Amino acid sequence: MSYKSLMCGLLVLCISLLAACSSGSSISDSEKRQMVEQVRIVEQSEYNLLNLHKSYRQYHKAVNELVSEEYWASISGEIVFGYDAATYTRDDLANMPQEEYDILKERMLQILRGAEMDKLSATVRISDVYAGSNSNQANIYTFEHKELKDQPFTATAKKYTLEKRSGEWIITKVEQDKFTYGSGQTAELREDGIKGLNYQAHDGKDIGYPTVIVLPGASDSS
Repeated sequence: MSYKSLMCGLLVLCISLLAACSSGSSISDSEKRQMVEQVRIVEQSEYNLLNLHKSYRQYHKAVNELVSEEYWASISGEIVFGYDAATYTRDDLANMPQEEYDILKERMLQILRGAEMDKLSATVRISDVYAGSNSNQANIYTFEHKELKDQPFTATAKKYTLEKRSGEWIITKVEQDKFTYGSGQTAELREDGIKGLNYQAHDGKDIGYPTVIVLPGASDSS
């Protein structure tokens, strides 16, 4: 075999190995945009549910095809809101008749207005797509600042896990860490509290958040 033929053979082999190594591990730009959009929809839908912009049925319809059964199971018992020693989980709302929900919503809106919580707003920052623990997983991070009457209220960092199943990316898990501001806290304590939150770094590097959405407070919209 000539030297030229040998080099050509090695080149083909190298290309084949590179293709094999990258196969199934790369995520296209269109997939990344779609995944970020999925997280945006979930974040906005969660906020709409908690602030009574949308009913549970509307919320479920908006996110159901974007998340897995495990995701639903992990959050089903979370308390969405409550009053007068009564609490309502996501499961409670899922099985609640519309007439009962309408009464509950009006009562909750009265409570929110009375506490001026209807003036709550939020800014949510969403990261790019980061590599997951294997080739069919990925992570997206969010950072939410809530303000009440232009004053800091809470800061929440989240880590979303997405998996590719049957050719489609789906959200399978969310983890979060929250810091609540206190009226008597100094600026230094607030800064330390935010810095101490988990899910703000990936593989030791700080997360960047190129996508930003601003969400309004509670209203009478349904």
